[in-house]
Amino acid sequence: MDAKTEPADTSKHSYHGTDDLHRAYEHRSASAVLRAVIDNAEGEAISIGEIIGAFGERAFGFVLILFSLPNCVPNVPGVAGIVGTPVLIFGIQMMLGHKQPWLPGFILRRTVSVAKFKRLIDITEPRLQKLESYCRPRLPFLFGPLGDRVAGLFAFLVAVSVLIPFPGTNFPPSIALVIASIAVMEEDGYLLIVGYLIGLAGLAYTVTVLGASYHLILATIHNLPSWLGF
Repeated sequence: MDAKTEPADTSKHSYHGTDDLHRAYEHRSASAVLRAVIDNAEGEAISIGEIIGAFGERAFGFVLILFSLPNCVPNVPGVAGIVGTPVLIFGIQMMLGHKQPWLPGFILRRTVSVAKFKRLIDITEPRLQKLESYCRPRLPFLFGPLGDRVAGLFAFLVAVSVLIPFPGTNFPPSIALVIASIAVMEEDGYLLIVGYLIGLAGLAYTVTVLGASYHLILATIHNLPSWLGF
């Protein structure tokens, strides 16, 4: 996925299949909505603002999935930072109780390649559909205003892990966030717990890597004079 910072007129709607999008959205299927968004995009690039605008109200679940998917497959360096920043901001907003996602203009104006994003959806759609086929409402007490804030905290921690430039710190947490986001949309408590457990394992790995790096740096600083012959 490519990203550019050229200004994009986010006031112009780049979707010609709004009926398809609304029908998909009404059915609460993340895979159907993502497919509708990318299939109805016009031109070679689409701005982040246009993507978010296509989801309308109650868009947090969709955008968390959308911006986590690029880190769930092998991708070019730098993508984690591009998609991790919106997830970080969305997580904070959910913790604060916001109902709709908001991003500053300089992020909304970033554009992504429609062709590359479509390839990403082509790869991930069968997996999303298989996951959705197992979903049904369970453990309803895990959802609601408090549950949304917990999901926001989880998204925030995942984004922090994604933005840390170490190998392996973005893949498991991003997969976990996709699972948890689908679980929240479908109100499937069992799937939500699975997502959180995978995420916690990934975050534990990140903490371990950070701790090891910290001690390695301290040891290097401590031994540097002797290595230099002082």
